[in-house]
Amino acid sequence: MEKAKSLPLDGIRVVDFTRAWAGPMCTRLLAEMGAEVIKIENPEQPDVGRLWLPFAEGNRNGLNRSGMFAFMHGGEKDCLLNLKQPEGLEAIKRLIKISDIVVENFAPRVMDSLGIGYSVLKEIKPDLIMISESGYGAYGPLRDNVAFQQVLEAYSGIDLLIGYPGGPPMGSQMPTSDQTAATLAAFAALAALHYRDLTGEGQHVDVSEIETLLVCMPEAFMEFTMNGRVLQAQGNRDDVMAPHNCYRCQGKDSQGEGRWVAIAVSSDSEWKDFCLVMGKPGLIADERFRDGFCRLKNQDELDKIVTEWTSGQTAIDIMTQLQKVNIAAGPVYNAEDVHNDPHLRAREFFVEIDHPEVGKRRVPGVLARLSETPWVVRRDPLFGEHTDWVLHELLASNESK
Repeated sequence: MEKAKSLPLDGIRVVDFTRAWAGPMCTRLLAEMGAEVIKIENPEQPDVGRLWLPFAEGNRNGLNRSGMFAFMHGGEKDCLLNLKQPEGLEAIKRLIKISDIVVENFAPRVMDSLGIGYSVLKEIKPDLIMISESGYGAYGPLRDNVAFQQVLEAYSGIDLLIGYPGGPPMGSQMPTSDQTAATLAAFAALAALHYRDLTGEGQHVDVSEIETLLVCMPEAFMEFTMNGRVLQAQGNRDDVMAPHNCYRCQGKDSQGEGRWVAIAVSSDSEWKDFCLVMGKPGLIADERFRDGFCRLKNQDELDKIVTEWTSGQTAIDIMTQLQKVNIAAGPVYNAEDVHNDPHLRAREFFVEIDHPEVGKRRVPGVLARLSETPWVVRRDPLFGEHTDWVLHELLASNESK
């Protein structure tokens, strides 16, 4: 029998104080890479993520039925400790002494108030790596402000770039700041582990969700710093490419909503091929659309012509025709479409997890595929499932360390 391949972070132990979204997504990534992640929950105040929709069969009775919690805590262990009690605090310090990484996403003041800030923990474990994710960062005038993704997106300026010209600011409706912060925090943890391997030294990593959003919108900042111009929302259009939009198609989804296709034409040669695919070769020489600059000036007329063509076909048919001539095009999917998409199924992106309380469920898979040390997706822990193991086996077996 072939020996099972070890995972990239086998042997690394992570103590997880995170809650909600940004912190848990970071520790999930570390768990998928093989780290032993021990999530700490207060027995009197469970992670708020356990109370988030959706619930299996719509039944929210109990703390182990949240789909969001399952997504963000796959592969972790769960230990109940009250850090405001002396015995809980003492157990945590013993656990950190035999761990490699601590991850938390509280406001900067919280860990210090609990008596387990970085200055304390590095005395317990000198080479400890501590990852702190917060809305505004560990220092600065707003360090203690309450943060939530809607507020952070607004503060970053992204809301003014979403929507249509002349319309109100619009949020992404997705936890964008949490996702960007989580991914960067996991990357930083790997960099800190490498530095520790080289030097034997740990460090404190300060991740600001606001700053991780700002680096996702370089065009807006470069436009201002170079030209003094503040970019505004422009819907699905682009500053360079035209046509570049979502166009109405034939058909409706299972909810009765109309179908759309996204198309982006990036060059004059693509424009010529696009005209031929549409069966409108005369547009190639049309002065309104003869080059990229002209197409940008006449986007309203151009979009009407494209819509006339797309409205009589399905999004998949349009994608197939345009992709054959190397023009970027794809259907606008909803969650049901993504779940049933043949490409994602061929790649086995969705994996089946057997949960002791809600049964077998399909969940999103790993975010990267390593040929020699493949990541794995495992189920989320039940509330307090590993408390006895942590207190009576793990800590007991490391008493002399």
